[in-house]
Amino acid sequence: MFEWDRHNLRKIRAHKISAGEVEEALSLSPVLIYEQNVDGESRYVYYGETAALRLLAVVFTERHERIRVITAYDLDAGQKRDYLEHRLREG
Repeated sequence: MFEWDRHNLRKIRAHKISAGEVEEALSLSPVLIYEQNVDGESRYVYYGETAALRLLAVVFTERHERIRVITAYDLDAGQKRDYLEHRLREG
């Protein structure tokens, strides 16, 4: 279950991304890139793609058994290469 409010929706809309695209990218076998700790809270960065093949980075945390998206943005050229190479290795 996702937790959306005006704050995180505003952040992803700034990148012209919809909540539906984020949810889709996280549901279609995303790749964990790294985990970080921010003020005592674990945050995860995943790369994923939508059914329309849009490649996204999604930063989120888990709060009260819900996924709270911090932000999302399109992958740049280097990130796309890393994502596609990872996919090829998975076979």
